[in-house]
Amino acid sequence: MVSSKGALGLVKVTRPVKSAVRVLEIFQLFDRIQREATVSEIARELGYPLSSTSVLLSNLAEMGYLCHGADQRSYFPTARVTLLGTWIAPVLAPSGAVLSLMAELGEQTSETIILAAPTRDQVQYLHVVPASTTMRMHVGPGTTRSLLSSGLGRLLLSTMSDEKVRHLVLRYNEGSNTSDPRISLSALRRELSTIRTQGYSLTLKGVTPGAAVLGMLIPECINGIPLAVGIGGWSRSMRLKLPQYLTLLRGSLERSL
Repeated sequence: MVSSKGALGLVKVTRPVKSAVRVLEIFQLFDRIQREATVSEIARELGYPLSSTSVLLSNLAEMGYLCHGADQRSYFPTARVTLLGTWIAPVLAPSGAVLSLMAELGEQTSETIILAAPTRDQVQYLHVVPASTTMRMHVGPGTTRSLLSSGLGRLLLSTMSDEKVRHLVLRYNEGSNTSDPRISLSALRRELSTIRTQGYSLTLKGVTPGAAVLGMLIPECINGIPLAVGIGGWSRSMRLKLPQYLTLLRGSLERSL
């Protein structure tokens, strides 16, 4: 957002800077598709004008954040993008422990592997290793779910104080429509207590019909923020393979982190 100070020293917030938003959306698109993309494809996927997309991609290439593909018509992020944030949380770097752990779990299970963190009243997927099966969950980095009603969300809620949980529930119930089911604070507290005791969360009826997610917390917070790793698949398969997946997830976290 663009902001400025008025005569009284108050900050006036105006519209978002369009080009800044588009740069971030372009990199989010690359993170989702994980391959080269042409100007026309990027413009189509993001709903941008072709001419301005071409100029923006050219500028990013000149600054060293994008490079041309083999055909000289497509673009791909450079290693400079990778290095931008590694100083914030080295463990989350491409060669770091967390992403390596996720890649390993993906190879062992063939399921969707999700790294999630809380953001306000939602849980956001920071990184996703897609499943290698034909029947798989279709989620990508940047996906958000409700902290209160999703499996990984409730896992992350289990790290928060009772007062914080109470505040989130009250705000949710006050803002929900009359047709929406209200959340019982007492029932939620019992569920969070169970998650803390058993050390994992399991949701067999998630936001995606027929999908399930098994999640565990990463042992240490990253810059004060709790993170969770989840294995996502279809409910029938998750029920059958739960003991195996629990062993794999626990073992990977203990060994890597």
